[in-house]
Amino acid sequence: MIALLASTTYVGVQALALAGVHEDIAGSQRGFAGGGFVELQIGGKRVRVHFEGVPVVSVPQRASARYGQATPAVGIVDGALRFGLDRQGALFLGVGGDIINQHTPLPSLDQEVASRLAGIRYELGYRVALGSAHFLEGLVGGVPSLYGTDIYTYGYPHASDDEAELASEIDYSVAYGVRLHQEEILIGLRAINFAARFTATDAAADRNAGFGLMAEWRAVVER
Repeated sequence: MIALLASTTYVGVQALALAGVHEDIAGSQRGFAGGGFVELQIGGKRVRVHFEGVPVVSVPQRASARYGQATPAVGIVDGALRFGLDRQGALFLGVGGDIINQHTPLPSLDQEVASRLAGIRYELGYRVALGSAHFLEGLVGGVPSLYGTDIYTYGYPHASDDEAELASEIDYSVAYGVRLHQEEILIGLRAINFAARFTATDAAADRNAGFGLMAEWRAVVER
C-alpha cells in the first residue's frame, strides 16, 4: 500500500497557529501567533536528509509597561540526516543541527537584544498506515544544548553588553495525512518548548512555549 512507504523525497509548506507564553525577567506574556516552515527532504527509504526553516519574521507582541511595543524577529533553520530503522523506512532516527536567530527592539528601554544559538538536533519519527492512502505521522525532535550569545545594544550612549547563553528546545508533532496522487496533505498538532539561561549566573534568560494546529502540503517525488 502507498501509505506504508515513508515520503522519502518531497518539498512542502507547513502552516502553524499557536497559543503560547513568553517568560522573562519582566514577567509573562500570553498570546497567539501564526507562522510556517518550508520543508525539503531528499533521499531513500533507509537514508534521507531533511531540512526545515523559516526566514526571519517579525511578530508584534502586546505592549508592556517595561518594554513598550516589542516586536521580536525570529528565524529558525534545522536539518537532520534521517536513518530508517525498518525495511520501509517508516520508523527513523535523525541527527543534525539547529540554528535560531532573533532580534528584538525594546523601545521603552532604548535597547535592542539580538542572539544566535546553535546546537545538535536529535529526532525520532514514525509513520503508520491507515489504509491505502491514509496515515498517521509523529515526530519528536529536540536540541539538548544550544550555545550562543545575547547581545544587548543601547541607544544612547552607544554601547553593547554580551551575555553567554545556554538553551534547550524540544518539539512534538502528530498529524493525520492523506496521499492524493503526487501530493500529501496533513492536519495535526504541534508543540514547541524553548528555554534559555545565562551561563555566567545560571539565571533564567527567557522561555517560549507554544501549542496549536498545524497543516502541511507536500509535493512528493516517487522513488
